[in-house]
Amino acid sequence: MFSDGGAEVSTDEPFYQHDFIELLPRTPSRIYEKCAPLYESGLSIRDIEERTGIPKTTVRETLKKRGMALRNPQGGNASKIDRTKNKRGGHTPYGYAYLDGQLLIDPKEQIIVRKILKLHQSGLSGNAIARELNNQKIPSRNGKSWCPSVVREIIKRNKSKQTKSGGSNE
Repeated sequence: MFSDGGAEVSTDEPFYQHDFIELLPRTPSRIYEKCAPLYESGLSIRDIEERTGIPKTTVRETLKKRGMALRNPQGGNASKIDRTKNKRGGHTPYGYAYLDGQLLIDPKEQIIVRKILKLHQSGLSGNAIARELNNQKIPSRNGKSWCPSVVREIIKRNKSKQTKSGGSNE
């Protein structure tokens, strides 16, 4: 129902909660009240902006002014980050995927990782392995041809993983 200046008029249409726009004043205390729990739950400032419509700079400044320690690996605050709740920057390593903010093994890509490592152990270079994968029409993650530098990075990452664990990766 709505009023047209006199009598109330009914449109006979149901109204839903999402039909209403929240028009609260954007005072620092309201912004903090709304954004602090989201930030503490592991959301980034960008995620909070998308959910609330409050600009990132406003969210960041309000949280800082209220004394909240912000996560910022470049600023030296990296030790305070709860890595179980936050996705790291950059690309996801081949053979892995993010699920709910956690880095997990991707079984489909691990099959190709094992193939790459087996070819490397047989003496092939990164260039030769990339050529072999392309000849076998095995697509890369983005569906394009394999790049030798990606193959070398996969080999390097698995070598360092073997060194840390002190054994073979098979």
